Amino acid sequence: MAVEHSEGSTVFPKNHTGSPTASISGTVSIDQLIERWWQDHFPGSAIARDTQAWNAAYAAKQALKRLLKGSI
Repeated sequence: MAVEHSEGSTVFPKNHTGSPTASISGTVSIDQLIERWWQDHFPGSAIARDTQAWNAAYAAKQALKRLLKGSI
């Protein structure tokens, strides 16, 4: 996966172009990548069954998005 530093977008490999987060151009934002990763890994997990753990993980996800936006 290649990262374009100019606009903070990532280019998906061709086999991911059908992804609901991929746009027509084949690029997605950092936020979209994180959200896709979150949806792929957290719903239905052990963390999802514990409210305090879910809230902590969700807050960390949001903080990560803010940190990455600031570094690009």
